[in-house]
Amino acid sequence: MNLATKLATHSIGNFTASTLGRATAIGALWSLAFCVPLTTASAQRGAPANRKTELEQPQELVSLRGRTSLVPRQLEKAAGGRPVILLTGYWPPSNEGVRRFSTNVVQNPQGWIGSDWESRGYDVHSYFPEFVPPNCSNCGQGSGDLEVDYQDTTADFWQIVNTLQPIAIITFSRGFTDLSWELEMNQYNLTTWIGDFTAPFLPTPTPPDAGWPANAVRLSSLPVADILGDIGAAGLGLAPFIDYAGSGGGYLSEFIAYNGTWYQGLHDSPLDPAWCIAAGHVHVGGLVTWPTADAAVKVTLRSVTDYLDHVLQTPCADPVTYCTAKVNSLGCTPSLTTIGFPSVSSGSFQVRATQLRSQQPGLVIWSANAASIPFQGGTLCVAPPVKRTTPASAGGSGSTSCNGVISFTWSTAYLQQQGLAPGQTTHAQVWARDNGDPFGSSLSNAASFVWCP
Repeated sequence: MNLATKLATHSIGNFTASTLGRATAIGALWSLAFCVPLTTASAQRGAPANRKTELEQPQELVSLRGRTSLVPRQLEKAAGGRPVILLTGYWPPSNEGVRRFSTNVVQNPQGWIGSDWESRGYDVHSYFPEFVPPNCSNCGQGSGDLEVDYQDTTADFWQIVNTLQPIAIITFSRGFTDLSWELEMNQYNLTTWIGDFTAPFLPTPTPPDAGWPANAVRLSSLPVADILGDIGAAGLGLAPFIDYAGSGGGYLSEFIAYNGTWYQGLHDSPLDPAWCIAAGHVHVGGLVTWPTADAAVKVTLRSVTDYLDHVLQTPCADPVTYCTAKVNSLGCTPSLTTIGFPSVSSGSFQVRATQLRSQQPGLVIWSANAASIPFQGGTLCVAPPVKRTTPASAGGSGSTSCNGVISFTWSTAYLQQQGLAPGQTTHAQVWARDNGDPFGSSLSNAASFVWCP
């Protein structure tokens, strides 16, 4: 199915029952009428050699150590954004391993689990074709997204990545007829490929990547050693290994694997807002059960998110809350929290006090010095010289409720105006009016934080 036809019936990720029915009928007619042999996913894999269970040489992984300012992806995270991790599948059991990360309600009727997956700060999306029967051995081209067709995969894949701008890509497909979890190191810009099901049978152009030497390799940038160890430790009964010397097989597995590493190579600069930190391919053994594939994909994802967190970590220490808040006239205790990183370059760090008396003004008071001084029935947590922000309304509804909120964002302009720089410590709390209190105001607890680049 060409992309224009596909988009006429569904957008990216939308797979319809009518599409499935048409594809099934067409595939059956093609096979019966013309006796075209259906290529098996495992036939491309060759001899199961080069099964390494430890690194032969240190892997070159990304580090931002030494940078003096945050890069766009760090700023995105600091502002509460959730970069996307993209998963793709070909042939069962790889499809079932990534299915729950599809936003398509037909493909994933149990519901998308990829939104801020496991509260790790990343959204996970998956795309894959469908086959009938879904547990097929000789599956054919399939239908929907990323069909087993070079032109269809090209059109779908590049539309998906250009839309999602993933921070990491993990492509999956079926590998040897065993219980392996094969981490491919090498993806080649081949001049010779195994033909697919629909003319033109080979990639157009060949080699696919005009900006890379013919038959040259693009290496996996996934943390393969971490994945290898984590899969082994998960007790799933799998045989994980790293394929150092082999290739992806010269068929659609290697083709989509190459496209993933190709996209990563185009966006490998930390200064790129669409920086893609890691991409690589996993061949899933054909005897792996669907529940095991699902579990192993999640283990692999955890390894990758841990690695992304390590790369994106900022030199910011976590803010620390301290001091005792004053209970206000309504019996509520104003609570101060922080959001984001206290980064000078991000300009998005926020302190926020909740449980304030509604519709009353308040402001943030701050200082380089901490204190614990009885003040108006509460505690003043910052010591002179004390500075204050512009007053703002706590908002909320009603005059006798505790749903008021005072928040303040330390913008880059404000930081520059106040002369705040990396390495300096700030102590802050919220002081708000409380017209039911004998002293006329209430105080929150406080937070202490060190500004980082």
